[in-house]
Amino acid sequence: MDPNKAAAAATKRAATLAAKEPSTRKRSEAGKNEIKDIAAIINGINDGTPAGLQIKQAFKEKFGKEITAARNRTGANRKVHYDLEIEVDSEWKTVEHKGSATYRVPGPNEKPWSGGVQFLNGGAEKYRLAKKYAKAWYDMYIKSEVLKTEFTLSSATPTFEDWFAKDCKVQGEPKTPFGKELKAAVRSRDGPRSSLLSKREKFNEAFEITEQDEKELIEDVNSIANDVLQQKDYWLAIFGDLEGRFNAIWYPKFTAKLITKVDIKKSRDKDITMEFHGEDGVDFGGILRWGKGAGFSNLRLDLK
Repeated sequence: MDPNKAAAAATKRAATLAAKEPSTRKRSEAGKNEIKDIAAIINGINDGTPAGLQIKQAFKEKFGKEITAARNRTGANRKVHYDLEIEVDSEWKTVEHKGSATYRVPGPNEKPWSGGVQFLNGGAEKYRLAKKYAKAWYDMYIKSEVLKTEFTLSSATPTFEDWFAKDCKVQGEPKTPFGKELKAAVRSRDGPRSSLLSKREKFNEAFEITEQDEKELIEDVNSIANDVLQQKDYWLAIFGDLEGRFNAIWYPKFTAKLITKVDIKKSRDKDITMEFHGEDGVDFGGILRWGKGAGFSNLRLDLK
């Protein structure tokens, strides 16, 4: 069969499935789906599966070019900010994949990260505002020994530098004896999935964000966001399930030439959210939050 006709047929089959089958994907399995989807995209493009043909056809309709091959990304460290590579016009280009559990057709002005997924999971050490948040949390609850007293901890109180490096900013479990004991004590008392969320209301009420903080945040984001966005030649958003029904939407490279304004929202008991506004019209959001249980570890500022 002619490749174009085959791709069109694959697209038609996906649309038919979309009308008949409910989505079975779950947001709670996003990490597993991400790995599975990237492998399916690469294999599908290289092997000419119905899913691969649909993805290739969507690219051709968007950019007027053919994808001839796909491969895994080069490198696997945290400085590599894309998911896979495609061959276009005999050149290898980088692709950022974003998957959504819901089949839908996005609006014409939607960005590929509009569905809530971040385009950068940024460690606390990258942003001065996140470091200020960490120091304020440390002073209120750890240096003061409020938590040590409440949970009857025997471990020595770590210095801020030790706590920040080994507990606060790490993306896994806390590493200091204090951090390990604290998490175990909280979950022993309050349940296996509990955290220090109840402490956030008092903290957020006291945590002050100044104009200088906003200025520094804009400076940090201007540097970090552009470095990350420049690594992504194309974006591929998948809405649905590659094994059943899905919608494939391709986007070109995005850049945020200059962020000029940030609006920060600090509610009493929730994460601190922000909206960044760029002079070129590429606006995006941010969220300052804990990852591995509030107050234990993985404080980060995600851009989305």
